[in-house]
Amino acid sequence: MNRKTRMPTIYDVAKKAGVSIATVSAVINHTAYVSPELTKRVKAAVEELDYTVNQVASSLQTRKSRTVAMLIPDVASPDPFYGQVVRGAEDVLRKKGYLLILGHTYNQVEEQARYLSAFRSRLVDGVLLFQAPGEDEELRRMVAGKRPLVFVGRIPTDLEGDVVATDIGAGTRAGVEHLAAKGHKRIALLTVDKSMSVREARITGWRRALKAHGLTADEELIATAALSVEGGREIALQLLGLKERPTALFVDNLVFTTGVLKALQELKLRCPDDVEVMSSDDAEWLDVFQPPISTIVQPSYAVGEMAAEMLLKRIKHPNRPMQKVLLKPELRVRV
Repeated sequence: MNRKTRMPTIYDVAKKAGVSIATVSAVINHTAYVSPELTKRVKAAVEELDYTVNQVASSLQTRKSRTVAMLIPDVASPDPFYGQVVRGAEDVLRKKGYLLILGHTYNQVEEQARYLSAFRSRLVDGVLLFQAPGEDEELRRMVAGKRPLVFVGRIPTDLEGDVVATDIGAGTRAGVEHLAAKGHKRIALLTVDKSMSVREARITGWRRALKAHGLTADEELIATAALSVEGGREIALQLLGLKERPTALFVDNLVFTTGVLKALQELKLRCPDDVEVMSSDDAEWLDVFQPPISTIVQPSYAVGEMAAEMLLKRIKHPNRPMQKVLLKPELRVRV
């Protein structure tokens, strides 16, 4: 009769390495300092015995899974912003021995609630969240239960929690002021309609920049649409069809910018000669792209790094004061 080979346990690793179980646990879970010599012995024993941690049993015992979940709108977007944020967060978590699970909400609160419910039942240690617009009871339960959570990119309006985002208002103001300094007097603003705090911050930054240059904030120069290339194209056509059309467009993101450029082609307008375009968010390919487009560079990788670091602090110190950090974007001039 064949007998199954017994799987090695943490006790076997400790015996093989000649150390305590606590030392093995510290090496595997990165929970405490272990000397290089002992670390080497533990890792050698792990490799020789082909030992793997039973994460299910470990999670049930410690209530910790060393797993963090992250929800973003869509990593496949033409805009590299979300991918860079994910990369920054993952790099931090990997170094600390955590695994990152990624989910896409497509900016739909129903998808967000579905994921949060699943995360709650699967013992993830914390969540990094690009909040979707709309009422979400799952999210409210998570906040009320003081589960480790960091809001990323968007600032919640009626929920308390840790936040890491970019200073959207400051970035928008810098971009619009640059356009105004070049002599543009009718500067339009193209924003996403369901972007929560981002849209309001953009409008505030736009108004302040115009006021600083003695220009009128004409409300007909603000246009919004759902986040898509077609949405950007449609509102660009709307703005450029005005009797007194804008001479410059400040665009919320690179997805919209793609649509804006399509609209300019349709109308046979040249950029920047007829209409200058400035986009928030940046990509390396813009350095060689024609027409040249100046941008507001979001510190996307740094946002991911800081959000992950903040979440790990919250996991370790659940009662620490809430923290809100806004990172400064930069103007990159190409025109």
